[in-house]
Amino acid sequence: MRVRLSQAAVVAILCFLMPSFRTLAVPTPGADYVFNNLNKSRDALLDQRRELQRAYDDTARQIDLLNQKQQRIDSYLKQVDKAIRDVDDALRGR
Repeated sequence: MRVRLSQAAVVAILCFLMPSFRTLAVPTPGADYVFNNLNKSRDALLDQRRELQRAYDDTARQIDLLNQKQQRIDSYLKQVDKAIRDVDDALRGR
């Protein structure tokens, strides 16, 4: 079921709600307290993000080093495999 409101009804509803909107906009003594707490929370979250980013970057560096080491070992394995094949070929051809 669809309800259609006339312009007058919408205006009446808005007029009824306006006083409550105004009370939200008026600063209260506790508003500074809340604002300061939100700023402290934001600062703490920014600090936490910096720490996490540092840990992420350190981990990425370690992974890069391990990948380089793995590639080096893989290269050595290929060289040893080729040497084994060469020796096997030499043994068969004696």
